[in-house]
Amino acid sequence: MTSLRVLRTPISALCLVAMLGATGFAQAAPVIRPLAYTRVTLPNGLVVLLNEDRSAPLVAVDIWYKTGSKDETVGHSGLAHLCEHLMDEGSPNVKGTQKQLVQSVGGTSRHWAETFRDYTRYYETVPSNELETVLWMESDRMAAPLAAATAEQVIGSRAVIRQERLQQRENPVFGLANGYTITELYGAGSPYSHDPLGPMDDLEHATLDDARQFCRPYYVPNNAVLSLSGDFDTRAATHLVERYFAPIARGVVPAHPSIPDPTRAAEARYVLEDARARQPVLRIVWPTVGFASRDKIALNALASVLVTGRGGRLGKTLIDDRQLATSVAADNFDDPLGGLFQIEVVPRGNASLTTIEQVVDSVLASVSQSPPTARELRRFANANVLTSITKLQTREARADTLAQGAMWANDPADYAKQVDLGTRLTSENVIRVARTYLGVGRLVISMIPAGKRELISKPELPVTVLAPLAARVSP
Repeated sequence: MTSLRVLRTPISALCLVAMLGATGFAQAAPVIRPLAYTRVTLPNGLVVLLNEDRSAPLVAVDIWYKTGSKDETVGHSGLAHLCEHLMDEGSPNVKGTQKQLVQSVGGTSRHWAETFRDYTRYYETVPSNELETVLWMESDRMAAPLAAATAEQVIGSRAVIRQERLQQRENPVFGLANGYTITELYGAGSPYSHDPLGPMDDLEHATLDDARQFCRPYYVPNNAVLSLSGDFDTRAATHLVERYFAPIARGVVPAHPSIPDPTRAAEARYVLEDARARQPVLRIVWPTVGFASRDKIALNALASVLVTGRGGRLGKTLIDDRQLATSVAADNFDDPLGGLFQIEVVPRGNASLTTIEQVVDSVLASVSQSPPTARELRRFANANVLTSITKLQTREARADTLAQGAMWANDPADYAKQVDLGTRLTSENVIRVARTYLGVGRLVISMIPAGKRELISKPELPVTVLAPLAARVSP
């Protein structure tokens, strides 16, 4: 499974009321209080984060391993995702799947496990009296990764992954666009071009020995973060973690590949066709910054200025004023080692993608001449803080957020600092990131119904045609 999260810290409803005036805008910069946590590092290198919350008898257990599809090599794609599935199929002392064990003690999870380019995570929420059971389970599979896996389980896991690719990449219209965007932004040879749900060619021939050889070096305590949130005594929970995880030996973790700087000197233009599409889509993408960069929050604010609510500048111009589009989105996405700023527009009727691109460029250029107003910045800050309340209501989200900060920024509370920074942004901050990152080095992707080349934006310019879906379908 794959997903994208931006998780923030919660504040109390009373604090929110005090922060907002009668107009709904901030009267003073709020102080974002991070989640309380205890950090412990075991002698074997395992980082442990404990967020004690006794309000309900539940505990979320979340373990992150610093390995994902970017660690794969040419000819061996898909192994990180295969490892995730095989890790759920049992361990030396757990018969049956991990999911079955957790459910048998009253636990649950949204997805159980997920694989991304930079990390793989396993998570569940259980009644607090079953915390020891889950810690034993997680330590058992860390101590001997894939020791109980079989060749038959490889076949079954491969079939499940094939189905996930169909559902998430091949069946949706323009479902391959995100993978192409990353590949073209970073370059076909970049580790970030490896999609956790990429083509199945390599995985169809992968063996159990291939999976074990890839997985084992990464599934070691000094390459992991264990995060707990919920109903436990911190001292007692620490003793349990030490009991089950401290005996696991450190490992020699392979060097993670470096990610080349995706900065481009010039624009590159692409066409992606899909025979099932009935409407074209225009996507424009710029390389930006990674998770821990303080420029990230200003880029998020720029996206808000462009599209948030009825007053978003780009949305208002394209949808209300010019009636050229039915949908306009602007987002800043961040990975640990890089990010991208993306604008995507769905045209209204037969509106020209060329005209839409010209309007986008005009609105972006106007940001410098007409800086974000105090009202626009307050709107972003307030929405950002509100998101922090709603995103961290579950123990799973709290454990996950702390683990993410620890692994990507070496600071479990980094999310709180980012949100607090959002309350202190100035128009100059936003103008600077727009000038710095939204320059000429961008990708312009015209996504069109197959055979409708006349619909692409600025057809007179050189363009690269991306492989259509038919050439990418898994065997």
